[in-house]
Amino acid sequence: MFARRGNFGLTKTRINFFNIMAAACSLLLVVYAWTMFLPMFEGLTQYSDVRNIIIVLSVLLLAVSFFQFYDAFRKEESKPEQIQNSEKT
Repeated sequence: MFARRGNFGLTKTRINFFNIMAAACSLLLVVYAWTMFLPMFEGLTQYSDVRNIIIVLSVLLLAVSFFQFYDAFRKEESKPEQIQNSEKT
């Protein structure tokens, strides 16, 4: 989409909307787990076990969201052949 010339040649930034939506859904799942699912166990003996599971899942889902956002905005380096071909057209 966007191209700029730098010391390393032509750099393209591509935005992958699938990864953005997947990361947003992962974040919504973390919010749901803490605000809707965990309070259902309040006052029960299983509360601490469920809370520990939600903590582990939240850490994993936050890591997944970070990598999905990172991958969604990754810059691609063009090969020299692609630069020459794009300048001809």
